[in-house]
Amino acid sequence: MVSAALDQTESVSRAPGIAGILAEVRAEVAACRICPGMKPFRKGGKSPSGNLDTGYMLVGEAPGRVTDEMLREALEAVGDERFRRLGDLFFLAEAVRCRPAHQRIKGRTRVPSRPECRNCKPYLHFEIRTLHPRMVVTLGAKAAEAVLDRPIKIEREHGKRHLLQEIEVLTLLMPSPNNSASLKRLDMTIAGYKRWLTGLFGSLIDALDKRF
Repeated sequence: MVSAALDQTESVSRAPGIAGILAEVRAEVAACRICPGMKPFRKGGKSPSGNLDTGYMLVGEAPGRVTDEMLREALEAVGDERFRRLGDLFFLAEAVRCRPAHQRIKGRTRVPSRPECRNCKPYLHFEIRTLHPRMVVTLGAKAAEAVLDRPIKIEREHGKRHLLQEIEVLTLLMPSPNNSASLKRLDMTIAGYKRWLTGLFGSLIDALDKRF
């Protein structure tokens, strides 16, 4: 369905029933068995997740790869009761749609491979073209590469804004203690990064209020 519809997204993005269209994409993802390294194909949500109306999209690397707690705390620190959860402010997506768990380490999630990201990229780009958000925020190198369709050195690109046609893309390091060394090289701590994220989320909400 996605491949057949890619050439029609200009009209689809303006049509009613976007949630239904995106639900069909998720249903197709749920049936996918392309990537052998993803067995037993632990999928993300089968339904579109998040807000379709704000014009903001948040793209992680894979289900289980985003440090939700830090992001949630940063958003809660804004203090706006309308936006307590990430899904209140963003439409949520991932570079890959299955959880790429280690085979020998139960419950641990590895970084998705380039072939896995390549296999899932049509789904992500279809969602972007359908929603046509004002801004896409990416978390981690693989998410940034999937959206921008080019290699990314995320430490060098952290905090930078890019244009994908008319869509603004903000590329960020994954908010994780595993990136403490990278943050240190950027003169930032984990706590400082959380405060920075709170400022970012606050500015997005302010811009949203001005729009509506």
